[in-house]
Amino acid sequence: MPAPLRETAFTLATARAHGISAGHLRGRHYIRIHRCVYAERDVPLDGDQAARAWMLALPDDAAMYGATAATWYSLPVEAPADFQIIVPSGTVPRRRPGLEPHEGLRQDEAITYRGLRVTTPERTWLDLSLTLDDAELITVGDAMVHRGLTTPQRLIEGADAARRRRRILRARSLARLVRDRVDSPQETRLRLILTSHGGLPEPTVNPEVADEHGEWIGRPDLAYEDARVAIQYEGDVHRTSKKRWRADIARDEVLRDHGWEVLRVTADDFRRHDRLCDRVRSALDRRRHRSPP
Repeated sequence: MPAPLRETAFTLATARAHGISAGHLRGRHYIRIHRCVYAERDVPLDGDQAARAWMLALPDDAAMYGATAATWYSLPVEAPADFQIIVPSGTVPRRRPGLEPHEGLRQDEAITYRGLRVTTPERTWLDLSLTLDDAELITVGDAMVHRGLTTPQRLIEGADAARRRRRILRARSLARLVRDRVDSPQETRLRLILTSHGGLPEPTVNPEVADEHGEWIGRPDLAYEDARVAIQYEGDVHRTSKKRWRADIARDEVLRDHGWEVLRVTADDFRRHDRLCDRVRSALDRRRHRSPP
């Protein structure tokens, strides 16, 4: 087996170029994945390999679309049952089992990412606005920014420039809620619970906190800096790793030593929105009514 064809899907034309005949491909060492697309029989055809096999079977101007595109970008979305692609208007391929084709792709709305054509992050986010709820869509936007795929401003500009799209007014509004410096989907969820459900002011995301001398003392997940209230999300890794658990305690003690109140939040708190918001509201009230030092 020629090295370029090992552990990946390949076309019939590529196989012939490496001296492998169509008759040889019909043997027991190979499987036919799609029309004119083959792989060695023991190659796992899931995840990336499945996507690469599909793209080999599709027109060159096709691009991954929607949740399929988001999965290729490693964003926090559920992978779709069918492989979703989009092509320019008037060239949509026929439907076949496992393929969900769309049309309407403009030339400037696709890029090559990890070797395959995919809709741009901005176009992908707009396409996801048709299927995701508000919190899910903002979470994906935050994750895109965190991964360096786009910026909040580019998402806003993309939504503002879009025309004749369903639910575009909603997308334009939600684009303005995407933030940078968000390290995890849980931080997004926590921020949205406080603002959307609790009606609280929006906290700062991962601010660099300094003491009165300008020395760095911490980077809380969320913070109300004027009130000196920090909110830390504690995921399972914080609980199961002794090193991380000890570091978290030391981190919070430094903030407390400098006059901050630190609230620790877990996944259980996400199931009791009212109680969580009341905790934060009470902390803000305490800080605002405390006697000056």
